[in-house]
Amino acid sequence: MPDFHPVTVVHHSVDEAPGTGASLLLDAERGGPVAHTAVVSRVDPSRAPAGRTLVSSTVLGPPAPGVDTAVRMHLARLYGVSTARWETLGVYHTAEAVPAMRPPHDLRRPVRLLAGLYVCGDHRDTGTVQGALHSAHRAAAAILADLGAGRSMHRADPVPSARAA
Repeated sequence: MPDFHPVTVVHHSVDEAPGTGASLLLDAERGGPVAHTAVVSRVDPSRAPAGRTLVSSTVLGPPAPGVDTAVRMHLARLYGVSTARWETLGVYHTAEAVPAMRPPHDLRRPVRLLAGLYVCGDHRDTGTVQGALHSAHRAAAAILADLGAGRSMHRADPVPSARAA
């Protein structure tokens, strides 16, 4: 089993959406605990309480005491609005949220381990949901190739042409 990194997600219900649209907001200066934040209800309005806006923020590492207060202060700076009236809907901590990617990390670990044995997951690619999905795609492609089904899994991909010997 790989080592993992903890992540905390904080959800706030707010009266008025900050003016960032549906963009993911990153703090390049790392001026507080928030790694990234987004107005989630701009993407999916059904996620927010009726008549409200949902802002979700991610904090990397274990949660410090008073994490909600620190997150609100940081969000006030990032969004340029007062967060005093923001309602905390939940603070969710996941101790083993994402696999650690200690250097040197092979970004394309094999998905075919032995004849007929395949593995996929975020530990085979990047330690993200996208990495897990990409490694699953690679594993499926390896299985199809080993079964002699060498055609693309996507109808939009071009059919490979025969090569001259």
